[in-house]
Amino acid sequence: MAHRIIAGQNWLVMAIAYAVGMGPVAVVMRIKYDDLIDRGLGDPNSDSYWIPLALEQQDIRRAQRPY
Repeated sequence: MAHRIIAGQNWLVMAIAYAVGMGPVAVVMRIKYDDLIDRGLGDPNSDSYWIPLALEQQDIRRAQRPY
């Protein structure tokens, strides 16, 4: 019996903590930002978001200094 009471208490405390901690953040984010998923990846009408990679000349010295 005591385990069920403690489990209920834990559930209630965690639900209140979640509502108090995450609720205001969610409300502010929804008011402030129009589209949360928009990452500014470029032109939405383009066929692809791929950016061509410009390869440099391969040199053995590059492997000796990796940074």
